[in-house]
Amino acid sequence: MNVFLKDTEKLEDLQVGGLKIIQDKNEYRFTSDAVLLANSVSVKPTDTVVEFGTGSGVISILISYKQKPKHILAVEIQPQLADMAKRSIEFNGMKDKISVLNTSLQDFALSYDGKKVDAVVCNPPYIKLNGGETQISENLKICRHEVAVTLDEICFAAGRILKSGGKFFLVHKAERCAEIFELMTKYKIQPKEITTVSAREGEAPYLVIVCGAKDGKVGLKWKKPIVIYDQNGVFTQTIEKLYGEAENE
Repeated sequence: MNVFLKDTEKLEDLQVGGLKIIQDKNEYRFTSDAVLLANSVSVKPTDTVVEFGTGSGVISILISYKQKPKHILAVEIQPQLADMAKRSIEFNGMKDKISVLNTSLQDFALSYDGKKVDAVVCNPPYIKLNGGETQISENLKICRHEVAVTLDEICFAAGRILKSGGKFFLVHKAERCAEIFELMTKYKIQPKEITTVSAREGEAPYLVIVCGAKDGKVGLKWKKPIVIYDQNGVFTQTIEKLYGEAENE
């Protein structure tokens, strides 16, 4: 299938199912965090899923391929990224399974009056406003910094559109774990599962993947930690599996 590409864009292989995705050298490029999150999501074929801040659309595409939910609505504030995600979705023949909405998360949450959804997924900006790097373009800053949406607003939005018992999957920096738990519970999302991610065995985690349940009961399950590299600096078997054809366990 042909796809329109801008001069700064190219198709990249996702190394699973023949899927490809458009990446632009001037835009934010997805990282392994997105792949880890997508492979941590567990949904049913009857489920409706919403992804907050889809960017290139990689998470929605991987979830649709591996988990096959009924439908995914991918929300993205930046028009150029929303357009890029749409073209990747069309290229992979997923137009009937994934739709893209170009709007702010705040407007989406406040105006949403549809049926409560089964799952929300988000790989958010990690850096608080006025933190970290500053000499970057506005389009990259929106993806990395909380300039367009905060973690509080993300948790509020998830709590507002999730059905009772619905799941919220979030990947974030490990250092903000306490804040994640506080904001989830603030909006009646009970943290239920947590997976830590470390670069190497024995190192402190730099990332957490948290699954919360709307109106869930108290009780947190610690899942098997994910380690990215072995002692030789090579991807571990866990990471090789996540990047391959294997279904999420």
